[in-house]
Amino acid sequence: MPPRADPVPTPTVPLYAAPAGPWPVGPVLLAGLAIALLVSTQYLAQPFVWRHWPWDEVLLGWLEVLRDRAVVAVSIGLLLVAASRLPIAPGPTRIAVLGSAVLIGATAGELGLRASGVAGSPPHAAGLLSHVLRWTIVAACIAAMWHVRRNVVAVNAAAHALELRRAQVERQAIDVRLESLRGQIEPHFLFNTLATMRRLLQVDPTEGARLVAHFVRFLHSAQPARDGGRLQQEIDLVSAYLGVVAQRMDGRLQVRFDVAEDLLAHPFPPLSIATLVENAVKHGIAPAPGGGTLAVTVHRVGDTLEASVIDSGVGFSGHSGTGIGLANVRARLQTLYGSAGALELHGHAPSGVRATLRIPFQPPGPAA
Repeated sequence: MPPRADPVPTPTVPLYAAPAGPWPVGPVLLAGLAIALLVSTQYLAQPFVWRHWPWDEVLLGWLEVLRDRAVVAVSIGLLLVAASRLPIAPGPTRIAVLGSAVLIGATAGELGLRASGVAGSPPHAAGLLSHVLRWTIVAACIAAMWHVRRNVVAVNAAAHALELRRAQVERQAIDVRLESLRGQIEPHFLFNTLATMRRLLQVDPTEGARLVAHFVRFLHSAQPARDGGRLQQEIDLVSAYLGVVAQRMDGRLQVRFDVAEDLLAHPFPPLSIATLVENAVKHGIAPAPGGGTLAVTVHRVGDTLEASVIDSGVGFSGHSGTGIGLANVRARLQTLYGSAGALELHGHAPSGVRATLRIPFQPPGPAA
């Protein structure tokens, strides 16, 4: 029985994850210039302008308006970038500093235009104040939208990081469970195999030597794989296990393998087929008076890898498909592959059970 694993805590995603880093200069200035271009188009949308001036003067006037708007927009953008670099934690104080940067930037831009004697700059204090307030409102709205967008990006990034962390924690829990399973040999299996080995070495040394070879190969195959587990290691383990069991059952078990050779290097969850095989022998073949046949098949079907364990044993019982081993396989498939991994059990005519494990097909990576 595999050891009980402590439940893995599920991380929570904060609803607010305000970014505290500085704002990038390039995107902020480009956004300001885009706003200046958009705001200046109101000049071209006035029918009065087109009725009283020729089109070339209208375009020149629009370029002057665009220049004025761009100067103020760049002034606001630079102040915003500078304010974002201050060591202030996210919160009301930071928002107030950014708002002040918008107001100061708009005022500086308008005063700069006025000091340079640009025709479009307001000549009176009231006009200057009107321009500053208008720019402050527009820039504040844009800065707020920018801040919200950055916050959404930060929340999504935090959610993604937490999901990766959750998957890593669950994978670590699975690895610990697998290590415990690898280091554990069922006492009945060990003692019965040793007893059979001792008897065969006394009455039939040749068969006893074969059983020793199968058992040594089983112990060797049960060692952890450094590359995370591939189909080759799983098939070697299952073959060694069935070699031991077949000799112990003295001809009551026939074994057949049908595994595509080009799939042997494919990544595969360790102890998955082995668990299905052990379940089939224990609950299907062993209880049958005449024993039976057990077949292991692995093939690619489209973008899916299908591994089946088919036995001709006694079939379903009241506890078929509900054991801890099968539940452990299902949990690992769900964690590793989500909805793309599945384990199904069906009756197999004329008798027995067919257990099919499905995982996504992935091109094998280099072996460690």
